[in-house]
Amino acid sequence: MEYLIVTVPGKEGQDIDVLINREKNGKVGETLILGEGFILVSVDLKDAEEKEVDLKDTTSTNPMKVEIKA
Repeated sequence: MEYLIVTVPGKEGQDIDVLINREKNGKVGETLILGEGFILVSVDLKDAEEKEVDLKDTTSTNPMKVEIKA
């Protein structure tokens, strides 16, 4: 299992869905539990960027952190 936290600068405290491989999978600011490997990360906001990341070598106490601009 791998761990990921997604943030959106300037949108702190808002209820925003995280998109993993273009499918809803949790909320911004939550620790998401995913499988290892390359994934597309974005959020459900107009004009949000999409990043490809290699999710590996994470722990629940040291998750990967990805910042998405929207």
